[in-house]
Amino acid sequence: MKKKIPTSIITGFLGSGKTTILNDIINYKSFKNTLLIINEFGKISIDHHLIKKKSDDKIVLNNGCLCCSFSGDLVKTLDDTLNLKSNFDRIIIETSGLADPIPIVQTIISDQIISGKIKFKSLITVVDAVNFQNDLNNHLENFKQITSADIILLSKTDISEKSKKLEVLKELKRLNPHAEIFDKNLLNKAEIKKLFTNFNVKKLTIDKIENNSKRNIKFLHKKVSSNETDKVMSISVNIKQEITKDGLKLWLNALARFKSNNLLRMKGIIRVGNKVLLINAVQKVFHEPIVLDKWPFNDEKSKIVFITKNLKSNDLIKTIKVLNFKKQKKTKIDKLTFSKKDYTNFVKAMNDFDALTTLDR
Repeated sequence: MKKKIPTSIITGFLGSGKTTILNDIINYKSFKNTLLIINEFGKISIDHHLIKKKSDDKIVLNNGCLCCSFSGDLVKTLDDTLNLKSNFDRIIIETSGLADPIPIVQTIISDQIISGKIKFKSLITVVDAVNFQNDLNNHLENFKQITSADIILLSKTDISEKSKKLEVLKELKRLNPHAEIFDKNLLNKAEIKKLFTNFNVKKLTIDKIENNSKRNIKFLHKKVSSNETDKVMSISVNIKQEITKDGLKLWLNALARFKSNNLLRMKGIIRVGNKVLLINAVQKVFHEPIVLDKWPFNDEKSKIVFITKNLKSNDLIKTIKVLNFKKQKKTKIDKLTFSKKDYTNFVKAMNDFDALTTLDR
């Protein structure tokens, strides 16, 4: 099977500085054989002598990097480009500053046309330290960009007061304890380039889950406000019970169906039989579980960390019981997928998810 091309998304609100970052790294020699999907060529500064070939919607640079313009139809842009050339080392997609990045992630992992050719690697969000609070309070898209990120790059810290920067960092860690946060002005171009090429998101996930699990994070901002960020809660769960294959499948499906409206992020490392799995969800997008080579923790407990909005911890934690769901072994006379006992257990599991209440809304 042909290897899928790792694909990163760079997002950030208007004026956050994501285009500046791309300008800094686009002509790096080690960035050759990269497909860069951008909204407009005009925003990217490319010296004319660096352009090898040019068309209305594509620019090929001397280092082999292909810049491709798109205005909305990402699937068509990717499919057309990959039909011309399919052996890129990586793909980077820059979103519009007003874009919710989740539909793009969903397209990458689930679209039948392109999901067989590319694989989602990481979401990198650029955050403006100067205008952070205003962008966050007034634009839901910025809130989603931050809570969905694997990596956060904090920009404009050189023109921000130190106390302001510390406040922003504290709030970012509260909103997204899963993400690794970097001060862009403390990184050189080579270090920024590594975030798109060699950054180990899998190791980051393991480290973050372990740290959050040790601290058993459970916090809720107390301030009474209509602000979306004041309703965010992070919950870390250690699981001693057995997790079955059927239980995991049922739990993930029910979580997506009944709790995803209030689920900003979920990551976990769990044991299912003899396998070690990394599970990952961003809002309504549930990634296929990844099999890890070995168990990464000192203890034997499976660990899941959630970032939620308007979801009580008890309402989420009680669903964990579903993870040990077992289907009865079928006999020759069985005609139904579920035995009577299976059906009883299934109904109980759905009650743990408040399924009837959710469907009645």
